[in-house]
Amino acid sequence: MKSYSSLVFAALCALLLAPAGEVVAQGSTPIDFEVPRASVLVGPVIGVNRNFHTGGFRTITADESCPIFEKGSGWGFLAGITAEILLGESWSIIPRLTYESRPGSFTSELPDALVLIPGPNGQNNQIVTQTVTAASEVTYSLVNMEVMYKQEIADLGGMRIGVAAGPAFGVVIGGNNRQVQDLVEPQNARFTNPQNFPTENSGRRLIFFDGDIPERSGTRFSLKAGLQAEVGLFGNAWIMTPGLYYDYGLTDVTGAENWQLSTLMFMVDFRRAF
Repeated sequence: MKSYSSLVFAALCALLLAPAGEVVAQGSTPIDFEVPRASVLVGPVIGVNRNFHTGGFRTITADESCPIFEKGSGWGFLAGITAEILLGESWSIIPRLTYESRPGSFTSELPDALVLIPGPNGQNNQIVTQTVTAASEVTYSLVNMEVMYKQEIADLGGMRIGVAAGPAFGVVIGGNNRQVQDLVEPQNARFTNPQNFPTENSGRRLIFFDGDIPERSGTRFSLKAGLQAEVGLFGNAWIMTPGLYYDYGLTDVTGAENWQLSTLMFMVDFRRAF
């Protein structure tokens, strides 16, 4: 992971330090049609994503009392390198290589139960409602490779609008799940914990699991589509392309359960001509 990050950082630095004036001198800019248009554009891409984990999973499969987490969501980020290969006046191919973080948070409330707790000095026993919640925090990261077809649909004079779609393939490099149960009420009670699970919050939280996602799939396939805009920067020597995309997962997060992941992405590509 460190070597990949170093490679990406070095490549971005080289791109940003390259003199933009050379592009203008060559008479080729990525957005201005008054001069010959460049055929290859390269640069960095950054973005944020909103992740939607669906389908359901149960980490502790041997215990039927453990809840099934059906829906979770979380904010993540992405960064990497993108290119654009212009193949016509209004269409092109866009490959990207990115590191992406796609976490998710799940919560589930267990059914309330009436319990008997002793009063002071063992007198005046009370019947109270016991409320227990379960939560699961998932971290999930991958190196994603995609190739999108882009078609321009409008030219607004200084801004071009386009649509893009294509397949994506990811290599999953990390996936962790931390599943806990919290005793919300009564506040003066503690879990009995006969199985000696690790605890927090003075025994009011049981840590059922904290480790790699069991049977996690090592690869991920998806389809991605969205809408983008193109704006020239620095005298049109660079092009900035903000876009909103939806990445629909075709493969499950694990091989044992129907746990799916899809993502809404806001991305910004920065490219210059070469």
